Amino acid sequence: MWKSRRRWNAEADRHRGAAAYAYADGRFAEAEADARSALARRERAVGADSPAAAGDAVALAAVLAALDRRAEANALYQRALATYRRHSGPEHYDVAVCLHGLALLHADTEPALSRRRLQAALWIKRSALGGIHPEVVDLLDDLAALSAVPVPA
Repeated sequence: MWKSRRRWNAEADRHRGAAAYAYADGRFAEAEADARSALARRERAVGADSPAAAGDAVALAAVLAALDRRAEANALYQRALATYRRHSGPEHYDVAVCLHGLALLHADTEPALSRRRLQAALWIKRSALGGIHPEVVDLLDDLAALSAVPVPA
């Protein structure tokens, strides 16, 4: 049992790494296939409700967002968000990652909700990383860009 779990985790790691490289190169279809494989293997190794599987779900959600497959990306971000909140608490770094992804996913359709999610992610990441960290700066940039979008009355 333990050896097969280790093997599934190792294969999940390999697929997740391949997905990250393909994503960085803009090869989103290839990234999707590898991210799906990583998630399936991780779920088999540690269960669907584990933080490790949530990390793979977030990686797949980012790929699907890049492919403009918002509904599926949203479901994966929401699933990961619930898992991280349950396992790590509401102010954990990984919660902020999910909130940031969800905010960007719906920035053009729900700017007020996206703004609230970005602000929550910003607060968490500032607490976890400090005020001048590049991830905090990225959030501030996204929040500034979203603030330029008028909120419907």
